[in-house]
Amino acid sequence: MSAVMSPPSVDYLESARRHLADAHILQDRGRLANAGQLFGFSVECGLKALLLACGVMPDPKGGIPWKHAFHAHMPKLNDQIVASGHLIPDGARENQYRAMLPSIGDMADWDVGHRYFKEADIPVASLPKWDMAALEVNEMLDKAVADGVL
Repeated sequence: MSAVMSPPSVDYLESARRHLADAHILQDRGRLANAGQLFGFSVECGLKALLLACGVMPDPKGGIPWKHAFHAHMPKLNDQIVASGHLIPDGARENQYRAMLPSIGDMADWDVGHRYFKEADIPVASLPKWDMAALEVNEMLDKAVADGVL
């Protein structure tokens, strides 16, 4: 007899937190390449959590729909957000949340494809910048939770 399992559901907020925590564990253990990947995923998930909370209609699993402009990895996700003109529809909070992310542009050399690269080819010198961007996104998420947005 097999157990009935519910379909997986997306939780970008929880994922952002988990990826950041694991990135720090890996960083502390000298596993810099994989720590870098998780910093980027933390940033990406955090932005997607806010986008969904502020009006992007989710797919059936709760994620950003496949063909949506925001269904992208960093740094393209940030480029799409900038191109759209806003992170969230509320102008006052938009400015407040954006101001909390001064390092988001430092993700420009992060690439989801790093997971396939030789470790020597991954720009681990950028780790402190990626870490800072992830920390800023997570602080912005704390603010969004406190504001009742998330």
